[in-house]
Amino acid sequence: MSEEATATSTEEVKSAPVFGSGTAFGAGTGFAGFTGVSASANADTAAAAAEGDDEDGAAQEEECQAEYKPVVQLEEVETSTGEEDEDSLLELKCKLYRFEAANNEWKERGLGVVKLLQHKENQKIRLLMRQEKTLKIRANHIVMPTSKLQEHTGSDKAWVWSAVDYADGEHKVELFCIRFGTPEKAQEFKKEFEDAAESNSKLINMAAVPTAGGDGSADAAEQLADELDKAKVVDNEAAGEATEQKTADAKAK
Repeated sequence: MSEEATATSTEEVKSAPVFGSGTAFGAGTGFAGFTGVSASANADTAAAAAEGDDEDGAAQEEECQAEYKPVVQLEEVETSTGEEDEDSLLELKCKLYRFEAANNEWKERGLGVVKLLQHKENQKIRLLMRQEKTLKIRANHIVMPTSKLQEHTGSDKAWVWSAVDYADGEHKVELFCIRFGTPEKAQEFKKEFEDAAESNSKLINMAAVPTAGGDGSADAAEQLADELDKAKVVDNEAAGEATEQKTADAKAK
């Protein structure tokens, strides 16, 4: 009896279907299972992907050959600062103030770089201060032999002095105050300023300029500046007369 039961169970085990072996799973649908993908299908997919990459690369490598001409043609223009014929003796960053007598107060002129410039031909030294970014002139005058720096009250980084300035296009007596970032820079400016005044004293004969009362330093400086301007006008007129004379001589020939 036991042998018959064993034989029956053995037959049942043998007749049990195995998943995927005796069934038609995937037979009529073209599904080849998870591991049955053909090598030809993989090759076709890879070739298509490679072709797509080549097309994208070619599109990226293409350069635009279009040329656009500007609507307005701008010519290169050489700019002159007026400092081409001068040597810089000093350049320091500072803040400049000017005293306004009408309001009895100091007005800021701007933050920028102050320079002491010596002309290569006549050797005269002038002070020039331009506002940063805009480069607008805020101080422009000859360092006169009579110019004296005075320490600003309560500060060892600031100096006060008066000068006949030409920053606004006309000669005016101005009272300036200049401030530096450190006392060391203030002392450096003082030394170079005084050296410039001494150097100009050998070139500008203040005694030859008539004064109008007092020490006359400001009046003398202003009159000297006016005489220099007149000399330039006379030179220009003389040059014009010489040109006219040459033209007349050429026509006569």
